[in-house]
This record gives sequence, structure tokens and C-alpha cells, in this order.
Amino acid sequence: MNDFENEELQWFCIKCKPRQESTAKRSILRDIGSEVFCPMLRFERARRSGRVRVTEAMFPGYLFARFNYRNQHRHLGACHGVSHIVKFGGIAAVVGDDIIQALREAVLDEETVEIRSQIEVGTEVQVLKGAFSGIRALVTQVLPAQSRVKVLLELLGMEREVEIEESGVLPHIAHPLAPN
Repeated sequence: MNDFENEELQWFCIKCKPRQESTAKRSILRDIGSEVFCPMLRFERARRSGRVRVTEAMFPGYLFARFNYRNQHRHLGACHGVSHIVKFGGIAAVVGDDIIQALREAVLDEETVEIRSQIEVGTEVQVLKGAFSGIRALVTQVLPAQSRVKVLLELLGMEREVEIEESGVLPHIAHPLAPN
């Protein structure tokens, strides 16, 4: 099916060791000199201390590398952070140039997608600060002049509307490739 006997450079999906996408990318670039594409997501996540900006792989545990399979697959498999080349039925799966191009068009600065958390009426949020920390609530009103929002909380079996600082809530963010 796939002919790896030619000298053509093709894109392949690479399985990385857990949380080692960046290490694998650096190693492949340094040791093999192959083109590597590892799209990342940058977003805010809820932590005990409040909002934290994080950057994670769009496809956790995977990246894409463009190389000549016949001449470089063993070298690539030995790179630090790399687990193996993804195969189907024992044959390395070639990723089409059109798929890589479509992914590249969806990201900024060649590799990062910035996910902005927009708070508006009807948005489900998680409260990050205060007595209601950790509770999910629904935004009922946005008060931009005061940098606050009103949220609907369920407390003791009753619904209550509470006003909170906008920085004290974080909207639920779906993965950009997840179906709507």
C-alpha cells in the first residue's frame, strides 16, 4: 500500500512518551534534522490559586514529523521522548500534506492555538475564589463596567444569584477539535 522504498519525504504521526512532546520535538530536530509539527493549545485553567495560563499539546502524546521513512525510521525511533511511529496493520501511516496544511492554517505562529475564554450570559463557569470555590454556575448577567458577573448557584436546594469578580470565574472551554 505505502511505498517507503523511494527517497520522498513524507509526514508521519509519532507517538511520544507521556508528556514529552517538546522533548521529542527538540530531539528529532537536533538528531535527525527533520521537519516537526506539534500544534499546541494555550488557554486558562482553574487552579487552587486561581486562573493559570497553560500550553499543552493539541494532540496529547503525538506530533508529526516529515522524513524519509526508509533512511530515517530507526534513527527517529531512537530519539529521546519518542515511543514509536504510529502504524496500522504493521504499516507506518502516512499523513497527507493537505492534513498538515489544514492544521497549520488553524494555528497562530506556526504551532499555537490561542483559546480565549469569553464570558457571556448563559456561559457555564467554575468559581475559582471565595466561599463558592469549585462550584459550577451559570452566568446570568455580565457587568463589564464593574468587571463582575452575576451567576446562578444552587445552594441548599435553592437557586441564588450571586455577584462575583469576573477574574474569579473561569468558563468551561471545549477542545477546538471536539464536535459541537
